[in-house]
Amino acid sequence: MKRFSLKLSGRIFQRVPHLKGKSLFIQTLLGFSVASLMVLGLFTLLLSWGISSSVKGWNESVNASIRRDTRDLLENLYRSKGLLTTVDIEQAVALLINPNIYLYVEDALGNLLYLYRQGEQIRPGSDPGQGKNFLRRHGNTITLETLDIEGKIVARFAAGTFGFNASESNARFLSTLTQTLWIGLGMSLVISLAIAYGFSRILARQGRIVAQGLIAIKAGKRDVTFPAGLVEELHTIAQTAQQLQERLTREEDLRKQWTADIAHDLRTPLSSLRGQLEGILDGVLPVSNERLSHLYHEVLRLQQLVQDLAELSRIEAPEFKPQYQTIHCESLFSEILSRFGIPAREKGFTLTGKWDIPSFEGDEKLLLRALSNLVHNALLYGTPGPIQLFFTKEKEGISISVCNQGTIPEDHIPYLFQRSYRADAARRTEGSGLGLAIVKAVAQAHGGTVEFKNTPQGTSVFTFYLHTKNTESP
Repeated sequence: MKRFSLKLSGRIFQRVPHLKGKSLFIQTLLGFSVASLMVLGLFTLLLSWGISSSVKGWNESVNASIRRDTRDLLENLYRSKGLLTTVDIEQAVALLINPNIYLYVEDALGNLLYLYRQGEQIRPGSDPGQGKNFLRRHGNTITLETLDIEGKIVARFAAGTFGFNASESNARFLSTLTQTLWIGLGMSLVISLAIAYGFSRILARQGRIVAQGLIAIKAGKRDVTFPAGLVEELHTIAQTAQQLQERLTREEDLRKQWTADIAHDLRTPLSSLRGQLEGILDGVLPVSNERLSHLYHEVLRLQQLVQDLAELSRIEAPEFKPQYQTIHCESLFSEILSRFGIPAREKGFTLTGKWDIPSFEGDEKLLLRALSNLVHNALLYGTPGPIQLFFTKEKEGISISVCNQGTIPEDHIPYLFQRSYRADAARRTEGSGLGLAIVKAVAQAHGGTVEFKNTPQGTSVFTFYLHTKNTESP
């Protein structure tokens, strides 16, 4: 009933312009009230139809029984007497008649033989015109039946009841039933409106609490709580708002941290550049190839940071769509090998690749950027040894894994893919701290995920999971 009334209320408010924008209390009260009126109205119609049908059925059944008994009585009387007279009919029907029925009998020529109606017997000689008046008065409801014995019309008759409520007791019963029905409907309506009012107040109060909580979250509060016991839909909204609040809190903390990290990473090379350039301009520091080389590397570091920021912003933009094409695993690994093969050997690393699928669908430039970041990190922070790339067919897509010797402390793992997060060892090396954030953004742009784990064998494994719908080869 609650869902029906709310839905009905919504439809009513959509169709009635001047009611739009009213409070939840008014809308729900209206919905409950309309639903209650409709249910009570339908119940009233059904009950009235049931009573009417029952009375009609009773009238038809009683009338048929009276006509059948009257026919049998008149037929037996004629067969025993050889004719029908007023006196014989009066004696024969003495046990049949009562004030609630009527009985009209005329002979084959149309002369009145017997008339009984409303507890009064009319004799033919007293007022012979009353028979015709009776037929004219009740011609719409009374039908004369012919009594035919052995092919001879003996008489015509009409018999039956004037209706269920013709009896005083029956009429009193119907009156009492009607009064009881209206009283019951009135009480039901009052109770329904009272319940509707109570439910509407509860629902409106819960809706107001949720609305105030959302307004507080919008205003910047991040400690908003919602009470238990909300209705299902409002509970879902409250849960979602709570999750949104927590997510906003995390995002704001990350944004603050990111801003601080970016400012730190920019401040260091900028301060170095400014100090050395001021020294050169003041003639304090001589211009040398070594100094120019150092300045050049600081500029490159700034350029790399800006490029990474631009790339991450581009990939994370809502309107960004990867450019899908067929990527051959061997070709992709060859490109990685050509980029990192020489520096890997110089540092004691070896690059190997293995694949059990020839190709898949994806954005080759993005995936090459992500894999390059992972291999570059392995060369910077990993233990010399093999760096392995695996392209594996999964049940719902493919996985691409980069595995290298060495592990990452467990307390750092939850923060690996956050923007500008850099462990202590990483802060002593060049880099923007955005490499793994770009890796995560590339995976999500492909509708996939990226995960990290340390293995018992002392290796680190970064794994892309790309869904089948985005990796099926043509």
